[in-house]
Amino acid sequence: MKLREHRGLLTDSMETCIEIEPTRDALENAIKESLLDFFHFEKENIHVKPYGYDDRIKWDTHIVTIDGYGVYGFTDGPLNG
Repeated sequence: MKLREHRGLLTDSMETCIEIEPTRDALENAIKESLLDFFHFEKENIHVKPYGYDDRIKWDTHIVTIDGYGVYGFTDGPLNG
């Protein structure tokens, strides 16, 4: 699954795009690596919900939010489990 961080411009957001396994553990690890010590959260505080199809990048986009943080970014599909 592809994961990109939220940015003001799509081109800037796409520059952060990485490929991860479509699991909650992989998502948590990727987010923790990018946020480093900036923001601490628990795995259960991460939410991935359908957001709509983005024809610009051909993604079945899902929004990734973190309780107490807001929008972290977007994936190109749902988590597996």
